[in-house]
Amino acid sequence: MIAKLKTLTNTENKKRLISNFMSLSVLRGFQFLIPLITLPYLVRTIGIENFGLVNFALSLGLYFGAIIQFGFGVTATREIARNRDDKVKLAQIYSATLSASILLAVVSAVLFTLIVISFEKFNRHLDLYLFTLAFVVFQSLFPVWFFQGMEKMKYITFLTLGSSGLFLISLFVFVKQESDFVLVPLLQAFSALLIFILAIVLVKKEFKVAFKMPKWQEVKSIYQSGHHAFISQLAPNLYNNSAVFLLGLFTNNAVVGIYTAATKVIDAVISFAYILSNTFLPYLSRNLQKHKVFQKIMLASGLLLTITTFVAAEWITTFLFSADNLEIATYIQWLSIAILFGFVYLTYNTNYLMISGYEKVGKNISLYVSLLAFLWTTLLVYSFGLLGSIVSLLLARAALSFFSFVFYKKVFA
Repeated sequence: MIAKLKTLTNTENKKRLISNFMSLSVLRGFQFLIPLITLPYLVRTIGIENFGLVNFALSLGLYFGAIIQFGFGVTATREIARNRDDKVKLAQIYSATLSASILLAVVSAVLFTLIVISFEKFNRHLDLYLFTLAFVVFQSLFPVWFFQGMEKMKYITFLTLGSSGLFLISLFVFVKQESDFVLVPLLQAFSALLIFILAIVLVKKEFKVAFKMPKWQEVKSIYQSGHHAFISQLAPNLYNNSAVFLLGLFTNNAVVGIYTAATKVIDAVISFAYILSNTFLPYLSRNLQKHKVFQKIMLASGLLLTITTFVAAEWITTFLFSADNLEIATYIQWLSIAILFGFVYLTYNTNYLMISGYEKVGKNISLYVSLLAFLWTTLLVYSFGLLGSIVSLLLARAALSFFSFVFYKKVFA
């Protein structure tokens, strides 16, 4: 893999790629370690049922998080990368994108609150849901797209490590018993707010890019240019979050806790795919001819991590959740193939179709597969509970990967 990386270029781009890769590796590595610490601690402290309840609330909030982010991780990153040497244009993109995200956050907060107070299943834990809303809003407003576009991922690393460390310490200090479960999203919200404020200050001080109130036409243009990526990023929530959400509706919080524990392990492993994807996205936006090398790195990594996770599932479960919860190991093994699917999807959709002028194709793949997946997720979860959630997730990710690869071959040919 290192040899492949070296073939990309021997210029300043190479140093930037390696620097970004190392920064994101440290970040994702720490984010991988955080669940290894928080998962077993929360399960043992607040119990598997309250752990499931916290994640049930989060599953509702993440629908709105996807709306707030509006696909800016692709479109804004691309535009920042292409205009980073033009300070005037850079400030315009930054201001318009941040304003667009804030407007979506206000609308999302109003809708989320109305939903929560309208249904007894939600409003019985009103504080939990409002704290979750605050966490999702602040996390989604963080301008990760700016630092990615500038190819300065080290700042994301420093800010996120500080925030994660603060959350981890506060978790151990304040969450001591089952009734403290409501504090989990509150502590996350405080950490997310802090990192957001620091990011805004850093953009102004370090990059000399100040926020200026944009014209409505500029904000409107941001929405128009990003709607394909928005649908592409939003659509997977129809099955990703819906599996957790529907499990909470049709079964109970304990089942949600078990399913969430297994999927969080898988998602932690897939985070390595996002390291590579986010590292190369701005580079490939300017050097798409290097995609074949990127493709080999991604697929080899995905296959290796899939096999490793499958083999080590029992050890992972025992280490994280104790031998009393070995049933989780079986679900981790079943879900391990989703790791490879994740790598394939990011390789051919996000890092090719979405940056090569085929945003509409990438969007349609995500939209149509996700709409169908939402339907079969509802049926499978209602009929088979936890098993239905796992089958649904695997079918959806397999379909996304397959169609992304098929259309990549058509475009590339």
